Amino acid sequence: MKRTFYIIVGIVVVLFGITFAFHNRQLVDVSYYFGLSWNGPLALALLAGVAVGVVIGFLASLRAVLRLQGQLVAARKEIRQVEQEVQNLRALPIKDVI
Repeated sequence: MKRTFYIIVGIVVVLFGITFAFHNRQLVDVSYYFGLSWNGPLALALLAGVAVGVVIGFLASLRAVLRLQGQLVAARKEIRQVEQEVQNLRALPIKDVI
């Protein structure tokens, strides 16, 4: 169900993007540093800006993701050790004290 929802949302976003591109066909001038410039459609300029933002966001969150994966590995190792300790304790004979 969740996957179907994401597919439908993705299709809607793509359709909005396509209609936006058709309605905004005018050319824009984008000037960069060092005298570089580019002349192209508005939709392509915005798409490039969004793509650069996504890449920067991914790189910014990469450190946190790697740190959390390291914590996950350590936690799984600790769980295995605790489970082994529980198995060892269950295997010990019980002494009757009367």
